[in-house]
Amino acid sequence: MRLYSSVIRLLNLYPVTIPPPGGGHAHAAFLDIVRSVDPDFSQRLHATRGKGARQPFTVSPVMGLPRPRETSEVYLREGWECWLRVTILDETLFRLFIEYFLEGRGKEMPRIRLGDAHFAVSEILTTPGSHPWAGSITLEDLQKRLDEPPPASITIELHSPTSFSLGKREGEEEEHYELIPYPKLVFGSLATAWKALSGEDLREAVEKYAEASLRPVLHCLERRALTLKNHPQLGSVGRVEYQFLQPEDTPLARALNLLADLAFYTGLGRKTAQGMGMVRRMVE
Repeated sequence: MRLYSSVIRLLNLYPVTIPPPGGGHAHAAFLDIVRSVDPDFSQRLHATRGKGARQPFTVSPVMGLPRPRETSEVYLREGWECWLRVTILDETLFRLFIEYFLEGRGKEMPRIRLGDAHFAVSEILTTPGSHPWAGSITLEDLQKRLDEPPPASITIELHSPTSFSLGKREGEEEEHYELIPYPKLVFGSLATAWKALSGEDLREAVEKYAEASLRPVLHCLERRALTLKNHPQLGSVGRVEYQFLQPEDTPLARALNLLADLAFYTGLGRKTAQGMGMVRRMVE
């Protein structure tokens, strides 16, 4: 199995004012692309939704937008260039995604509509090295991290607002969320994503080990909101470094090394299919 991260370069076609950036329109556009190529697969994709279910893709907010006005709305002039990122964790889904842009488009650039904004797709970058957020890797190559000694620390950049669901407390209707990327939450979330891909359930062991063995060192961590369905979703952005309390080479320490690389493709925390939890490991 191969994991993919594709950067879609966009060219705005008409002057438009759009609301604060969110991932909802991009999420809907991605599902429309899949539906137009293979309605049956799209239906199966919808069927995976539900409590605790992880979608086999993530979609970022639109990146490279101008700074919002005082009203928080964003004005895009004709010809403004920006980009969108999609990660895909399923070979069939990636084939359908690429097929949409390659099949029957003639000489015209493919187009994507995100709410009231209309974009031409000028380029799609997936080759590693073509863009800082593009890449691909096989599960087999990721598993080779288990053959490598763990580093002294792991640094992760939270590029879009990232938060973690803590579930509902007894007698309460609303879910509770944690904005601080504690080691247990970060690596537990990634272990859940790894289980969905590989079938290997490491979550309980990883959570206990991360909580006992890592010390977080925060760098410029701040609270931000992403607007989804007209509601602000709070999360943290910035960088966080996790240092091992004691240098040790154990299977679980090596597993954390693997999971840190996995985060680039699976995202982190909640609502990763709608723009939240876009993260990557930083190598100093």
